[in-house]
This record gives sequence, C-alpha cells and structure tokens, in this order.
Amino acid sequence: HRERTRALGIWAAVVALSPAVGVVTGGPLIEWLGWRILFVVQGATVGLALLAALFVAPETPRRTGIRFDVPGAVTLGVGVSGLLLAVNRGISWGWTNPLVLVAAALAPVGLGLFMAIEHRSDAPLLPPALLRRPSFTRPMTAQAVLQSGYMGALVMAPFLLERRWGFRPTVIGLVMLPRPLSFAFCARLGGHHDPKHGARRVAVTGMLVFVVAMGLAGVGAQQRWLPMFLGGAMLAGAGSGYIRPTVANSVTAAAGDADIGIAGGSMNMLQQIGAAVGITVLTALMADSLSGTRFLLLHLAAAGAGLVAAWLALGIEDTPAGSDPD
Repeated sequence: HRERTRALGIWAAVVALSPAVGVVTGGPLIEWLGWRILFVVQGATVGLALLAALFVAPETPRRTGIRFDVPGAVTLGVGVSGLLLAVNRGISWGWTNPLVLVAAALAPVGLGLFMAIEHRSDAPLLPPALLRRPSFTRPMTAQAVLQSGYMGALVMAPFLLERRWGFRPTVIGLVMLPRPLSFAFCARLGGHHDPKHGARRVAVTGMLVFVVAMGLAGVGAQQRWLPMFLGGAMLAGAGSGYIRPTVANSVTAAAGDADIGIAGGSMNMLQQIGAAVGITVLTALMADSLSGTRFLLLHLAAAGAGLVAAWLALGIEDTPAGSDPD
C-alpha cells in the first residue's frame, strides 16, 4: 500500500509538470507563430513519446481466455458521447435543438444497454461487481465532481486574466505557472501522507483546500486583486494534486491487481466526463462577460462542486498502513 501510493504520487507529479512546460512555452509560440502551431507541437511531441515508449515501456503479462468486449465498448461510447454532446451543445445551441435532443435520448439508451450487456458478458469491459463496491465507485465519483470545478476554473482563468487585467498570452502563461507546479509538489506530498493519515482524511482535506482556493480566487477576480487570485489558483492546484494519488490508490486497491487496468480506465473516463461538464457549463455561463461579480459567482459554483466532492469523499474507506490492498 505504501509503495503503490508513493508511486502514484510520483506519477501524478510528472503528469502535472508537463502542462507547466506547455503553459510557459505556449504563450510565446502563440504570439510568435499563431495558435495553429500548438497542434503541430503537440502532434510532434506525442509522436516522439510514442517512439520512446516502444523502446522504454515494458510489456505487461497477457491473460489467456480474455476477449475484448466489443458490444460493451460500442454502447458505452454511444452513451457517453451522447451525454457529452448534449451537455456541450445544449447550452449554446439550445435544449430544443434536434441534434441535442437526439444526443440526450441516446445517452440513457446507450448506457442502459451497456449495463445490460455487461451483466451477461463473460469478459465485461466494466465488471458489474466492481460497481457494487462503494470503495471503488465513491473515490472516483468524488474525483470526477472535483474535476468539474477544477477544470472549469482552469479553462476560465486565461479569459479572466485577459478581461480583468488585460494580459497577453505570454504573461498569462507565466502567471498561471504556479498552479501546475503546486499540483506536482502536493501530489508527491499526498503520496507520502496517505499511508500515514489515511485516504479519507487526505481526500477530504485536499477537497476542502480546493473550496477555500475557489473562494479566494473568486474574490480576487471580483476585486481585481491579482495576488489573491493567483494565490487562490495556486492553492487550487495544491488541493487537487494532494488528493490525486490517494484517489487512484483507493480505486485500484478496491479493484485488485487482476482488474487494475479496468480501474484506471474507469477512473480516467469519469474524470474526463466531469472535466467536460465543468468546462462546458462554466465557460458557457462566463460567455463574453467582463463582470467581476459573474467571475466570483462562477468560482463559487466551482467551490460548490468541491463541497459535494468532499461529502462524497467522507465515504472513502481507509486501507490500514502497511497492509496489502488485495
């Protein structure tokens, strides 16, 4: 348990440091060559990472008698895509738009068929038994709810900095840098604290830190107090990073080593859904506004998501220090 949590802390820290590089380099590239260059740089970077992975990443053992759940994958894709399309386009196109209505109808149908298929499948994409374990579903649901507030506020921040302070892309990139750096540092810290203090305490603490951070950032945005806004943004990164290894460890420990890949995939999918919903809702509500009061209210909405996440995290089960999670 201790080694896995610390390893996940290192992983989360590395994941957080890569956006820091992008934030610093992206602004000058946009001002120098335009926004299209970002896609070229990202594509080239991913290509290099793929080549490196072919030579560096070790192969994992293969399990015999396992087949890919194609019907489950298709119905899950239809359900999740319908949900995201309905949320993403419903606010801008209107909830009576025919495409939005079709997407909204497909979401429950696809997800319902997915669950029916999983109950009958010999090799389910997401074993129903895992969904009946609160120790599996509670942590990643809490993380997804927090992610909606965190990513919504993160995507909103560049627009806020431009509209409230008139910053250009290069300056925006530099002043946003403390957020991913604090995320990386506190992810390592959370990886050390989890075995000592327990998953529930670490998760709830990090989420409440995020709530406070959103309050500070919102007041800073409303009053145009840049140090307070940047301090809140940095604290938001700290709170979100602090819980990341704990949540990942709780979910994978609940699934067991045999289903660790399923656990990781489920957690990432739910996080992305939460992020997509948060980004869509907050940016749509932000619109073209220059109002400091609106930015305050949007940050308070993100803080509300953090409070809901903290309440969900109260149900996370602690794994005793030094015990085998399996």
